[in-house]
Amino acid sequence: MPSASHQDHEWQYNPRKAVPDTERYTAHAAAASEKARAALEGRYDLRYGPGPLATLDVFPAGRADAPLHVFLHGGYWRGRDKSDYSFLARTLVTRGITAVVMNYDLCPQVTLPDIVGQVREGLRWVAAHAADLGGRADAITASGHSAGAHLIAAALSRDAGSDRLPETLLKRAVLVSGIYELEPVLGITVNAEIRLTQDMVDPMSPMRHPPIAAVPLDIVVGGAETPAWIAQSKSFADICRRAGSQVIYTELAGQNHFSIMTLMEDADSPLARLILDAATAI
Repeated sequence: MPSASHQDHEWQYNPRKAVPDTERYTAHAAAASEKARAALEGRYDLRYGPGPLATLDVFPAGRADAPLHVFLHGGYWRGRDKSDYSFLARTLVTRGITAVVMNYDLCPQVTLPDIVGQVREGLRWVAAHAADLGGRADAITASGHSAGAHLIAAALSRDAGSDRLPETLLKRAVLVSGIYELEPVLGITVNAEIRLTQDMVDPMSPMRHPPIAAVPLDIVVGGAETPAWIAQSKSFADICRRAGSQVIYTELAGQNHFSIMTLMEDADSPLARLILDAATAI
């Protein structure tokens, strides 16, 4: 039987243990996304790389000079799909922003370093094909939720060597409920699928390798998330500021790890306003 300390660690770092009835959020997102796909013009499963899931969906805003916003889903790097988040496009497109919802290969079929490299590949592909997607290469922003927030932060690492992204590729990034120090992942049950190893922890932890300072960051977390999860966002915001980044930290009262993304259905919600403002203030 797991010890009390192990049970607490699992609760702190496994959102599915911390939030009851997570399936209702998944079902709600699926239904809202199905409605969005029926209502919007979309281009589906465009390939940006060789991996089986290296595809993305595009929802054009309908004008050639639209800002482009790229979203990456969560799922602890081993679950979920871009089709679960088509609903975000409705809010973006109605405000004149072309939405790009990106997939990536999942653990354990690939490793976390593979996925981070794939995200860099995807962001470069979006920039290179911006005009064809219905947007501007000089007006690209990105957001991600949970593992997706981690992936954007890790892809932006200033310590990526020859794989480092151009400083001007992203104009701003909104990181929602991310995990930025990966040492705790070694001790939770889902690592049986993630297969994170000790040697991956340092290079894959944005807390230790902050993003390119030229990219402003909005770091957002739900006020009803676990203390350890909130602390990750607070600490990461402080580290990024000290490393020279422009950072706005926002804690959204009453929102848990899954409810926070439902705010994107309302263009006037605090989260939607952050993302819309990031995408249009260019």
